[in-house]
Amino acid sequence: MSEKETINYELAVRKLKSFIDWVNADTDLPTLEELEGNPEDSHDFADIEVTSHDDENISVIQESTESKIGELDEELDYSDMFASKSEKKAKQTAAASASWSASFNKMMRLPKVQLIYRLISILLTITIITVLLITVTHMPEFGNPDNPTNNEVYVRYIEQGVADTGALNIVAAMILDYRAFDTLGEAFVLLTAVMAVVMLIRTPGKAVPKSKVDMAEQPFMLKYAVMLVVPFVIIFGIYILFNGHLSPGGGFSGGAVLGAGISLYAASYGVDKVRKIFTFKTFIICSVSALLFYSLAKGYSFMMGAAGLSTGIPLGTPGNLFSAGLILPLNVSVGFVVACSAYGLYALFSEGEV
Repeated sequence: MSEKETINYELAVRKLKSFIDWVNADTDLPTLEELEGNPEDSHDFADIEVTSHDDENISVIQESTESKIGELDEELDYSDMFASKSEKKAKQTAAASASWSASFNKMMRLPKVQLIYRLISILLTITIITVLLITVTHMPEFGNPDNPTNNEVYVRYIEQGVADTGALNIVAAMILDYRAFDTLGEAFVLLTAVMAVVMLIRTPGKAVPKSKVDMAEQPFMLKYAVMLVVPFVIIFGIYILFNGHLSPGGGFSGGAVLGAGISLYAASYGVDKVRKIFTFKTFIICSVSALLFYSLAKGYSFMMGAAGLSTGIPLGTPGNLFSAGLILPLNVSVGFVVACSAYGLYALFSEGEV
């Protein structure tokens, strides 16, 4: 190899090494002029004597470099860069098919109990959907003039509601007397929703975290406005709760107002203030006690009514506060569940703990 060829080869190797370093280090690649004009990198090759031994070393280096470049080209896949849209789509379809096949094979390797459980769940879901769709097809056609225009149930509610229940609010009479078990199910749904959030967010065994609300950073107007408004909100919620059998209101609306008042106070002053009187244990005791009382009271009422016996609970005088039999205490029970659930959801989502 001549002296000029050696110099050119050395420059080529330097440029290649500089390019690789630039790719790995994400730095600017020096230009050829900078590389050739750098006094540190430039050498005087006039005095270099090229021997046969040097030729062998240079050949080995050249072969090694070409081999490494070839290996690098084999590792890199340039097909996607030059592939057409149809080829890319075909690759994506093949990848999706392979993913589905892998998922199916993984499911087939599950224990038999889990596989049977999943199949039963799918069949049960399909059966329920089918039954519901068949039921919808048997409903009266919308807008058909032959559809029933009168329903004796709501006539009974309106005409005999006060005499049967002692409540002036017919809505309260329906949801807490005629259809009391529906309302019990709705209250259970609220508690179940909170329990689901508790299982997902709350970590048992850990110390109760401090409130994320810093009172020192809260605006002056917010703190004192809440201090003035919250007592009236709580009083109004209690009024709606205890007056639900006499006027619009009841357990759901009153409980929602109470829960909003407590949440507003916690948002302004922090849940640490609320935890002094309302903790997770308090939430469980209030909610479970309210639902248990509701179940026992209304279960007793229905059983005695089905047997044709008197419950012994007086209806009182319609229009008085303590009237309507069990409707007032049932309203209070529902209000407790709703208020606890509303504040519990706020505290769990904002603080991670009630």
